Amino acid sequence: MAPTEKIASIDDTVLLKCKPGGSRWRGAVWEDQSAGFGWLIAAGQRTAGARDDFYRQLCDRCTRKRTTLNQAGVELAPGKRTYSKHLLPDRDDQLRLDAERSYQLLQEARASVPQLIKEARENAGTPVRGEVFGTAVEAFVYRAVGSYDELYLGLRVVGSAPNGVHYMILQLAVPEAEAGEWEPIEAPHRPGESGEIFYFTLLEVPKLHG
Repeated sequence: MAPTEKIASIDDTVLLKCKPGGSRWRGAVWEDQSAGFGWLIAAGQRTAGARDDFYRQLCDRCTRKRTTLNQAGVELAPGKRTYSKHLLPDRDDQLRLDAERSYQLLQEARASVPQLIKEARENAGTPVRGEVFGTAVEAFVYRAVGSYDELYLGLRVVGSAPNGVHYMILQLAVPEAEAGEWEPIEAPHRPGESGEIFYFTLLEVPKLHG
């Protein structure tokens, strides 16, 4: 269930109740309006009327924090009883989130890019398209007679993409190929689109088909 009910005892910041179904666990969620999602900033167990009730402890904690800041002479918005901003995500939290997102993208790319090459190999002569790391990828294989196949990869940034995204995709596409074995080239089957670069390499058939 999406958190919608405000925690009334916290009056300096809008925190919403998170209530997992069938559980005594409760959470406090702060919605990051600019990012469009919420952060779980505190959690504990709900025991109505008990001293260790999550909501009671959260209120006591934020009340004590405000008292401490007042005694230290910190200027705070008047008319409030609690201070919960110290629980909100900081720069370290954002860096952790960015790292976790990057890792998730990498894991997805490790699965999707080889699959794209596999489909292009199985459908030689037909472009196979996908998107990874905010980059449009088109794979195209010419089945050559002899010991080598020709592999073309068209890469075009279509959104936000990490630095070195082309190299990352090429490495995931064919781990056996060194960076120097790829070269930018005109695609033989169609003109390149705006911002698109095609890379070409020759692969020994056992490398591609093994």
